[in-house]
Amino acid sequence: MTTTTSKISLVRDGRVTSDVLLLGAAGNSGRLIAAELAARCLSVRLAGRHRGPLEDLARALAADGAATDVHTVDVSDAASLAEAIVGVGVVLSTIGPFARQAGPVIDACLAANLPYVDIANEWPAVRGLLDRDEQARAHAVALVTGAGFGPAATETLVLRLVEQLGLVPDLVRVAAAAGVTRQSDGVRQTIQASLSQGVAITYRNGQVVREALGSGATVLTFGGAQRQLLPGPVGDLETARLASGAANVVAYIANPTAHISGTESYTWAEVVGPDGRTVTAELHAGEGVRATAAIAAETTRRVLAGVKPGAWTAGQLFGAALVTDATGAQVTVNRQLSR
Repeated sequence: MTTTTSKISLVRDGRVTSDVLLLGAAGNSGRLIAAELAARCLSVRLAGRHRGPLEDLARALAADGAATDVHTVDVSDAASLAEAIVGVGVVLSTIGPFARQAGPVIDACLAANLPYVDIANEWPAVRGLLDRDEQARAHAVALVTGAGFGPAATETLVLRLVEQLGLVPDLVRVAAAAGVTRQSDGVRQTIQASLSQGVAITYRNGQVVREALGSGATVLTFGGAQRQLLPGPVGDLETARLASGAANVVAYIANPTAHISGTESYTWAEVVGPDGRTVTAELHAGEGVRATAAIAAETTRRVLAGVKPGAWTAGQLFGAALVTDATGAQVTVNRQLSR
């Protein structure tokens, strides 16, 4: 173990204790999340494979008065993970692809009876965590997935639209378009892992349907632009299904061959009632990775404060206002500003 303490964290029984273990802290998302956690007055154990970048981040945060400690960890090594999580209140993971990397971390959290939060946006990872609800309840801990711009930001729109519709919709469609300053290697690997399967996943009549990637391609206008989209195997699909109860759900991603510019981020959602009534909403959240950082940090803060055991999406636990509370994002419903 390598531990460097900058400003004193809580100490219990002679052991340094931090509110949050942040896995992948030195990455692009991790650095921003660390700053958001510190802004919420949480002490942070910065964890990753390489000590140098973690210590650089610790010094930068300490200059602003944050309480941090540094711990090198190999998430593929169960013993290394078990050692890293000793003395923390909650584990927050930014390490993707989550379909491959999340399982061992969740196992370690369950073994230690610690809550877990991640920013997964792959359908298999989000669905996989939610399938562990029984285990989470048995260990009396909360497991929370999709606490990032894509799943959480479309989920908040669906929750609002279903409330306005007043009944279970027949069809839900969602889309996310994240504008980023710089795409990290972790995000790139996650996208590649999702698309490499070459499969579009949707819900049709309550059943998972797999089709060739590119099937169902469409053009939608939101955020002031026409966007080339196609159904994709993303976490938004599962969060939208759970938020709505709809039997038919599609989650769109940007066509990887389409040109994307700018750093403004938008999500879009549409719900269609059994009678054909249609309601739409949009969310504007600024730069995508910064929005993810704020959503993840706020979700983690609330989990640390105490929540019901089980496996959850962020919206299931904290409702439609989570994303706007965390980011200051603007929401419009049927083109009218929503409060």
